Amino acid sequence: MKNLLMKSAIASSVVLSLATITRPATAASFSISIENAGVQNAQLSNLVNANVQNFDALTTGYNATGFQWNGVGNYTTTLILDKDQYGGAGGTGKYFDVDTNRSGNGQTVSTLNLTTAQSYFGLWWSAGDASNVLEFYSKGNLVERITTADVVSYIAKLPNNTSTSYYGNPNSAYQNQNKNEPYAFINFYDVAGTFDQVKFTNIGGTGFESDNHTVATGYKSITGNVIRAVPESSSVLGVFVIGFVGATSVLTGRVKKKSALQLS
Repeated sequence: MKNLLMKSAIASSVVLSLATITRPATAASFSISIENAGVQNAQLSNLVNANVQNFDALTTGYNATGFQWNGVGNYTTTLILDKDQYGGAGGTGKYFDVDTNRSGNGQTVSTLNLTTAQSYFGLWWSAGDASNVLEFYSKGNLVERITTADVVSYIAKLPNNTSTSYYGNPNSAYQNQNKNEPYAFINFYDVAGTFDQVKFTNIGGTGFESDNHTVATGYKSITGNVIRAVPESSSVLGVFVIGFVGATSVLTGRVKKKSALQLS
């Protein structure tokens, strides 16, 4: 029986090791939530060491070198635009965009390089279209990738009679304009670690509009309407439990079989 226990333990370890090794680099490690329709800011009281970039103090237009976000990091290849039906939280000020046509310089990607690794990022994702891609990196490795198709799917998961309220600009100056595209403030919580780079990509003639970029090194809880929850270390723990239960089942089976032979 001692040998059987040792073999079972080894088998469990092998299963756990294989699961850890084969776990995809981009396996979901983010819990994601959406604020109520019309909300265009993060819940700052829930965040630790939070910083918000609303772009209002920046010069409009395309900047090939980007700009510094003091104390946080820097953006590359940026396009800043005045409020319109596509962006500008609250219907005022300016917003961030990635747009080949509007930039006049073939802009398809803009990157936020963070000086200190963060565990939270939030933004008002406005006028979402099929060309928008948001990616998170840690030390050069992709850890999360979200598209507008994902956002549409997330909104569809919200309680009945609420999803339609996320479509069209919610601000009074542009009320219900651009009704076919989603507008939502989305929270991204990295429950498995941190990230040090956020990449905004838009390939095509459309724009990737957003505002109120918010970062935080920590958070007290996951707030908003949660549409994807990822418990910390759940995947590895789950595999360990499966491996342990499997090994126990083998042991139990052997014991029962031996008892049956003794009875016969």
